[in-house]
Amino acid sequence: MTADSQRGVALLTILLLVVSITVVAGAMLASQKIAIRRSGLLFNQDQLLQDIDAGQQLAMTMIRADNKLNDTDSAQDIWAQPLPPYTLGSHTITVELRDEASRFNINNLYHNGATDSAALTVFQRLLSQLNLEPDIAIAVLDWQDTDNETYKDGGDEGVVYARQAGNLADKTLPNQPFASVEQLQAVRGVSAEVLATLRPYITAVPYYLPINVNTASPVVLAALVEGATAEQMQALTDLRAQQTVGSIDNLWQLPQLSVLSTEQRQAIEPLLAVDSQAFMALIIATDSANIGEARQRYATVLISKADVNNNSGNANNNPNPNSNNDDNSMGSPKVIKVVSQRLWAFRPSF
Repeated sequence: MTADSQRGVALLTILLLVVSITVVAGAMLASQKIAIRRSGLLFNQDQLLQDIDAGQQLAMTMIRADNKLNDTDSAQDIWAQPLPPYTLGSHTITVELRDEASRFNINNLYHNGATDSAALTVFQRLLSQLNLEPDIAIAVLDWQDTDNETYKDGGDEGVVYARQAGNLADKTLPNQPFASVEQLQAVRGVSAEVLATLRPYITAVPYYLPINVNTASPVVLAALVEGATAEQMQALTDLRAQQTVGSIDNLWQLPQLSVLSTEQRQAIEPLLAVDSQAFMALIIATDSANIGEARQRYATVLISKADVNNNSGNANNNPNPNSNNDDNSMGSPKVIKVVSQRLWAFRPSF
């Protein structure tokens, strides 16, 4: 091989090495960029989750502050007022609070190992108010009670559901409290349209929750009294906007309810309260670091507020290290803590 040929081979080898090094370096650089971007995304995700935790603490602080001012919960209270967005650097936290006791808790139908007939009657009236089949209440009860027979009429629940599904396969019901309102879609007679109609008036708190007469809608209030209408109860909601109902005894003095007999009052009184034992917080965490590429995370947080000596608000709940067990209000001390937290990829209906 001539000297020129050897020099040509050496040059070609060098060029190939340069190209290889360039390709490897380019791949390493691209990989490093991806890793840096991934780390940045993970950091932002982690920051947004921390923002949600901060929003959760802010919601609990509002409930604690209001709890020290009075023994009732109404639309005039601190927790019910719009809260301006809270800014942390390029991140913004927004918190909205809703009184879950303003709705009918479907888990009230079965508690302490027994059917609550008064709650069942109220739920049937609520369904009728909304032009829905009252029998849906029986199906909701059967879904959560611990036996395997349909309420009163008897018969195997699995057979009833299998017949509705159009097959002969056995379908065992969960026989436990509802974890969310969305689970109603699996209940006999509850279509997507029925659920959409019911959603504004019901909740699925995992413990017994009396209806707060200071925040309940006219439709829910009308379900408490046989033959009452939402239009009649609108007058009650107009009155409470001027003067909060301070006690259940005061409730019976209102024109809409003064006509009830002692027996009727005793039947529905356990279902009523003038304060709330559960709030739902909607927390929105927004990262606006990159213009035009704002990222958002959503969370709903169920917060309980129960008497220290009342275990109803503590049943089936996981203790939270951030709970406060000595929030002294004007009345009895309260336990305020997080029951559950749910993350959403989109803004949930609230």
